[in-house]
Amino acid sequence: MPSGVSNRVSRKTHCSRCVRDFSSPRALQQHLDDSANHYRCEVCGFDASTWDKWLKHHRKTGHRVVCQGCDDGEGMTWVAGSQEYLAHLKEENVCRTCEEHFQNPSNLNHHNMVHLDPLIECYGCHRKFVTYPAMVLHLEAGTCPSGIDVIDLNESAAMCYQWEAYVDTDFRNELLNRDDLKLEYSGLVYPFKCPGCDTGFTKLSGLFQHVYSKACNQGLYEGKMAKLVKWLKNRHEIEEDD
Repeated sequence: MPSGVSNRVSRKTHCSRCVRDFSSPRALQQHLDDSANHYRCEVCGFDASTWDKWLKHHRKTGHRVVCQGCDDGEGMTWVAGSQEYLAHLKEENVCRTCEEHFQNPSNLNHHNMVHLDPLIECYGCHRKFVTYPAMVLHLEAGTCPSGIDVIDLNESAAMCYQWEAYVDTDFRNELLNRDDLKLEYSGLVYPFKCPGCDTGFTKLSGLFQHVYSKACNQGLYEGKMAKLVKWLKNRHEIEEDD
């Protein structure tokens, strides 16, 4: 047999990476599929020497979606858009950005905020936040250089022409008088309420977080809540000097 033919046959049963010979092409293929030295793409046959290179290949080509949270962190591949993959995302509360798995949808929603860009600018300073409720919480804390605090926000909410939708009638006058409810009452009071489900809240930030999280049918930027957001912006946004 010519030497060239012999070399071609040997290449079919030899693994150059592991420097091993196999009895048949099938045995070699089994080795490539099972060996820790080989990470193969089932779509194009790309053979990576490390898991990181294999992951980079899939990230670049999109041949498969790699869920890094699967199999105790070892990762699994899925066909993008398949019913199996979509069911997996829902059942395991998977973050589509980093593939981390969560115990429940609430934990997943909270985690997703780390992937958001801070685009919500504070009414009183140049700090930006990933959510509107986070910006309101910043103001309520009284640490904004503008001086806007929880008393200012409470007063403004009580002044809004649709105040009845989200302010408890029993507390409106105190909010208008700029009373500190924490000093007025020994226990917790709930001067704010959701216009969608009537759930009570101790602070405006709690109300905004409630509707932002879609805990009920009331949205943050729709209906009566949208009017409150617009009113607070008109009342407190500080315009820059030219």
